Amino acid sequence: MNYLIEKQLIPLSQKKLTSQSIVIAHESGNANNTGPLSLENEIAYMTRQAANNGAFTSHWIGGGGRIIQIAQVGKMQYGAGKYANPHAYAQVELARTSNPDCFQKDYQAYIWLLRKLAGEAGIPCRLNTGTDLNAKGIKTHHWVSKNLGGTTHSDPDAYLMHYGVSLDQFSKDLSSSPTKTDIPPLPANESGLYYTVVKGDSLWSISKKYQTTLTWLKTANRLSSETIKIGQKLIISLNNNKGLMFTQTDRIKAVQHTIGIPQTGLFDTLTKRELIKWIQKTTGSEVDGYWGPKTASKLRTLKINSIGWDVYVVQAFLLGKNFLIVGTPDQSFGPKTVQATKEFQTSSKLLSDGIVGPLTYQKLFN
Repeated sequence: MNYLIEKQLIPLSQKKLTSQSIVIAHESGNANNTGPLSLENEIAYMTRQAANNGAFTSHWIGGGGRIIQIAQVGKMQYGAGKYANPHAYAQVELARTSNPDCFQKDYQAYIWLLRKLAGEAGIPCRLNTGTDLNAKGIKTHHWVSKNLGGTTHSDPDAYLMHYGVSLDQFSKDLSSSPTKTDIPPLPANESGLYYTVVKGDSLWSISKKYQTTLTWLKTANRLSSETIKIGQKLIISLNNNKGLMFTQTDRIKAVQHTIGIPQTGLFDTLTKRELIKWIQKTTGSEVDGYWGPKTASKLRTLKINSIGWDVYVVQAFLLGKNFLIVGTPDQSFGPKTVQATKEFQTSSKLLSDGIVGPLTYQKLFN
């Protein structure tokens, strides 16, 4: 089983490492954030922290097995204290959930990613061996606190144990060879919405039809690529996991959480102004929350494969203006953003080319 690693890289300048001796396993430690948007909430919080020279790690896992990378590996991250950070090839956070089924999916992705990163770093998939950096391998944050110092956290021990995973079991899972049963099949009685693939379908067209995302479809159906076959039965949504199918209100709340304002779910004047401020901060414009020529002059043209916070703000405005095909803003100008942009351009009597230039910015932000 291969997982999709979604990249939402924070614009950061990361220092060189002293060595690539360890990969660090964390969990959020946030007992107040266990709902269906816990992953998005944690990433939004860490993004703000990192922007203010605070802590950040390379990866987050949550939402039923989603993996999101927010910083570069092989470079300095600030999640485990001054003695461990210079030697950590990667640091992986696990977002909390109150859903046992979601945890199982998260845990399998956690094991897969930690093993993968250890392989990239050229270190063994052994957990918590030795008492210093000469014993290379995967370390928990607790091991770092106990043996290296510079931090006092004891994760992820208690959170894993809450779901019956002891450190001994965690160690065995990390050191064992992955098999095809890494992610168990869905129970035969799992209920929900299903779709049978017909000629002419693509995973993207199906996600558009049902107002969901490629990531969700790939995760729910255990797909390692976007290839599908005629007659294939796909899960669209599960009755016991509706939290993964987000409404427009849910997505706007996620945006509001990211930019640090009250989560009303309404795309109101405050939300628009704060988004304009966000884009002004990232482009070096005067930060006043108002759209005008000075801000416009700083913006680049956005098109397919563009990545960045300017993309995020454009996606948020498209979402707020009811072009729901854009999905949840993620900083990546993919096919859904192209389609949403085209639909917006058509409704605004602009050239429908899916490219965000001066005229599209003007119509979208006013």
